[in-house]
Amino acid sequence: MAGVMRPPDDRVCAFGHRLTPLGVPWPAEFASFKSLRDCGGRMPNSGKVLNPEGEPFDWAAVELRNLRGERGLTIADVAQIIGKTSSLISKVENGVTPLQLKDADKIDKACETGGTLGRIIRIAKSRHSSSWAEEVDAIMAEAAQAHIWSLGWVPALLQTPEYARATFKAAGRLNVEQAVQRRMEIQGNFLQRSPLPIVRAILDEGALMVPVGTPEVQLGQLDHLIAMAETITIRVVELSAGPHIGRDGSFVVYTGPDGREHLFTITLGPGRLVADPGEVASYRIALDRISDIALNVGESLNLFHRMRERVHDQVA
Repeated sequence: MAGVMRPPDDRVCAFGHRLTPLGVPWPAEFASFKSLRDCGGRMPNSGKVLNPEGEPFDWAAVELRNLRGERGLTIADVAQIIGKTSSLISKVENGVTPLQLKDADKIDKACETGGTLGRIIRIAKSRHSSSWAEEVDAIMAEAAQAHIWSLGWVPALLQTPEYARATFKAAGRLNVEQAVQRRMEIQGNFLQRSPLPIVRAILDEGALMVPVGTPEVQLGQLDHLIAMAETITIRVVELSAGPHIGRDGSFVVYTGPDGREHLFTITLGPGRLVADPGEVASYRIALDRISDIALNVGESLNLFHRMRERVHDQVA
């Protein structure tokens, strides 16, 4: 391949193969990877600092730009290859929008790369972000909407300090008080903004029925949900709804002011942050299906009050 660049370092694995920025053997067709160190990590005409050595979507952005340069292609040429706009290609190269797998495969085929871009995107889709916590914070800081499905617990955005403390203790979390303080800060930063972000939360009834902490803690949490229901849409899927797609796990879809969506799946340990539009869309469909079987807002509020009466009787 003409104009081949050397990798940004000479790290090698036990078998003598050079390593990629992600610490895996560097295939020959990836040899054109170019470091952004000389320009401070910034792509031209972009305010975003890319991290190609740690984030594979950024790696793909750099690789796409290099590929264009090597093949003498304009942004418009690449846009024509995948049937998208030049604006989208510019956003991809600047790290604003992640390259989709189907588009990467089209570019690979047209440019006869041997699958370079597709491999990078597959790596990106199969791994956790190395800086997911910071990325989620940044996404939440700008999000105009949050659509939540919560299976096992009351959603973190709607928890009281006492409820959060009980969940952290149950999980064996170290530095519980620090974790509680952090959760409350995140809540405040998100829910006390003006204008208030649109929040639509759907909870599994089982999450409300599980005893978390003392009856007083449960009572306080139910009171908090009732109060929050005045400004936030909160609905419940009853256990009687039976098996449904939401049983696979909890997740949140954040929508930015520009309409771009990010998915955060909630798992044991680090969560998974997803920006791929195709994968986010599949979770959006799942959310619609969950919404179809949920109680409406009024019915959900009545359920909260009935649960509160039962817990109040225990406290009394």
